Amino acid sequence: MSTVFIVGVDHFLQNLESTCLTAAGRESETIQKNALRARLEEVVSQARPGLVAEEAKLDRDCIGKVIAAAHHCKYCNLTMPWEERFKAGVKKDYDSADDTRNAAYEVFESFDQVQRNRANAQSLVVIIGSYHVEGLAELFRVAGDDVHAEDTYDADWYRGIPLEGDGEIVGFFKERYGRADRR
Repeated sequence: MSTVFIVGVDHFLQNLESTCLTAAGRESETIQKNALRARLEEVVSQARPGLVAEEAKLDRDCIGKVIAAAHHCKYCNLTMPWEERFKAGVKKDYDSADDTRNAAYEVFESFDQVQRNRANAQSLVVIIGSYHVEGLAELFRVAGDDVHAEDTYDADWYRGIPLEGDGEIVGFFKERYGRADRR
């Protein structure tokens, strides 16, 4: 039996470059990204994984790849390329309605890519969007793995994407909840 650590994240925090425009937004973004990095470092140090798998950007490095390299772990990107998405029936605007989003998530939550890349790894760390934590955790449980799942949306430090206006933060957007929290 393998041990699988699944960490759900807001994809906004995985990007290495800043996307905020104001000083206050960049400060909030940096604080949250540093907290995510610290948590992922802690998980990787504890798990000592043979593989770090991350749902990340296809065209640039994200935090999981950097941490995997620093810990000399094998790494794979779980994000399905657009061509494969189209073949699987997932359209570019899949996220515009609940039914197409749910169907796409079933495709995305396949753990075949992790299984193909894990080789003999007895410990895995999987970094994925928060929407997928429970679905993926269940797939690993059914396969007989010991699963430890957490969602950084529940972390004390997680605020969400800073909503900026007039040079300051006017609220935060929490994608999973689909709402903006105003100050």
